[in-house]
Amino acid sequence: MIGKYFVNLLTKFALKKKPRRDSGSYSTARKIGILYSYSTEKNHNLTYEFVEELEKEGKVVKILAFIPKAKKTDVYKYPYFSEKDLKASGKWDKKEVVEFKNEEFDYLLSLDKELNKYSKNILATCRAKCRVGQANEGVNEYFEMMINHDDEDFGSLLRQVHHYIKNIRNE
Repeated sequence: MIGKYFVNLLTKFALKKKPRRDSGSYSTARKIGILYSYSTEKNHNLTYEFVEELEKEGKVVKILAFIPKAKKTDVYKYPYFSEKDLKASGKWDKKEVVEFKNEEFDYLLSLDKELNKYSKNILATCRAKCRVGQANEGVNEYFEMMINHDDEDFGSLLRQVHHYIKNIRNE
């Protein structure tokens, strides 16, 4: 599909623009976005619990999950996308993806250890003030804050991300 080529090209152009990103403290943050790839039902449920925890703290949370083999008949609690939602031009066809990218999140949390080309595109073109993700070679241009997490336990990653963003104070 030609869109897969164009999405890489559009991502590279977006990274060169370098929009101004300015994170505030977590205590004043109102909107948090979560971007992740569906891997297991257990991790999916842990993400739901994480969202509930953030919402209890008064945050408005929006999720977008990448599901590689999603079918139109699949039903999930939160919006999702797949490579099928990419136009031949490399732009997103699905309304939920476009809205997520245009949302002005205080923090956008990427929960993937390895970023795929679709998540990279969303991270590069989003309007989030602070993008947070796992430290990994070759992805530092996608994040303002990176967390070194070597453990394979997804729940441990969520606790660590929560700990670090809660401790951001730019007041």
